[in-house]
Amino acid sequence: MRKNGSRLISVKQYRATDLVIFAAILIVSELLTHYATVWFAHSAFFTLSFSVAITCIVLVRWGWWGVFYPFISGVTFCLIRGLGVNHYFVRCLGDMFIMLTLLPLKFIGADKIRGKWYFTALFAVCAWLCVYIGRSLLWVVCFAIKPVEGAYIYSGFSGFALDFMSLFATVLVLLVMRKLDGMFEEQKSFLKRLDKERRDRMRYDSFGDEPVEIDEEALSILNRDNDLYD
Repeated sequence: MRKNGSRLISVKQYRATDLVIFAAILIVSELLTHYATVWFAHSAFFTLSFSVAITCIVLVRWGWWGVFYPFISGVTFCLIRGLGVNHYFVRCLGDMFIMLTLLPLKFIGADKIRGKWYFTALFAVCAWLCVYIGRSLLWVVCFAIKPVEGAYIYSGFSGFALDFMSLFATVLVLLVMRKLDGMFEEQKSFLKRLDKERRDRMRYDSFGDEPVEIDEEALSILNRDNDLYD
């Protein structure tokens, strides 16, 4: 379907494109943060990841479709570091605990969470805690099945806590995204709002039969001093 020479896409096409773009952003962010620690190893005193922030954005925008992003993040993290099977288990399944944030999204609502900065910050903290607890618990399971020499069953709780910089990054990113129109917003509602705003700009023609869109360029011509109708 075309209108004024532009192609209109369906919600499904828009969603698929949006999900692919955020998946690419997630993979690139994992690569950049990994190689940053490799290139500046002597300056790296902490770990940093934007995976929680990106997953939160997708969960707000598309709900349960965000289930794929913890898996993508975990696989990318383990692949670029050449880690073993246990790490895939811990990262991929442990990060899935972030899906628990769908509960506040359902019962509180994305609009209310976005509406106040402290709700947004609290949502970010809850998401990071879900991931932290998920990874730590999966570490306990893996350690119980196959103990790691030199580690303890509680090592996951202390080790993953070093990822605190990712917590600050998540809070900061979400606080910025909430200020950008449509970025940290449920997308079906966002598209409906855009459509309503577009319809509000429509005016009935002289016959009152069909709504027509006002052409700002045409109006500017009609308002000139040498207008044809003067």
